[in-house]
Amino acid sequence: MIGYSSVTQKGQVTIPIGMREFFGIKKGDSVTFIKEKDGIKIKQKDDFFSLFGSIEPKSRPENFKKMRKNFIKYLSNRK
Repeated sequence: MIGYSSVTQKGQVTIPIGMREFFGIKKGDSVTFIKEKDGIKIKQKDDFFSLFGSIEPKSRPENFKKMRKNFIKYLSNRK
């Protein structure tokens, strides 16, 4: 699938409707521009909520008080 678009005076481009429909890109969605050797790749940007469930929680919660104490100790020992 190939689509064409022009760059506006403000540097904006429009993603052709066929591409937006195929990839499910809707108004308000974000995309990422990636510099490649021979051009630019445009990729859908994952939103925070799409990452839900991608990391398994640990069996026990972290001890944040202990982590904070260790971090403060680490900072105080830095030169």
